[in-house]
Amino acid sequence: LLESMRAIFEHLGGVPTEIWFDNTSTIVTNIIRGGGRELTERFIRFREHYGFRAVFCNPDAGNEKGGVENKVGYTRRNLLVPVPRFLALADFNKQLLADCDADADREHYRCQDETISGRFSSDREAMLKLPPVPFDTALYKRVRTDNWGKFKLHKGLHTYSASPGYADAEVWLKI
Repeated sequence: LLESMRAIFEHLGGVPTEIWFDNTSTIVTNIIRGGGRELTERFIRFREHYGFRAVFCNPDAGNEKGGVENKVGYTRRNLLVPVPRFLALADFNKQLLADCDADADREHYRCQDETISGRFSSDREAMLKLPPVPFDTALYKRVRTDNWGKFKLHKGLHTYSASPGYADAEVWLKI
């Protein structure tokens, strides 16, 4: 999520002053009575690094997310049907982003005399500037390898190999 948001900020050339979120466990660890949220430390650092205000939807309030859900459906129907085939995900993502940018040149559904990109230009002017150094979205983790230099991640579901040279040692991972 954080890597995606950083890529969006960089593509837009700025950071929205306020961003609305669902209560995904990626960033919300607990919903407090009265509307507060306990957030993951990484999300707090990310939010402070970029300076935006995070606003959260009410739990079980699908009506608050209708516009976003509609846009997801529109994008899926218009850019992902039929199911695309590609050799490299990075190349496909670049093409998909170009397709989304091109789609913003159509008329806005509320203002037929304006394009989506035209309306967005005033929003872009109000954005926060990007910080000079991007946020490092990697997760750093220390693990112990076995006698063959292998270690497990994701609650033991996946086994990876560091190298036999790191057998029975502590190693740092950058994920």
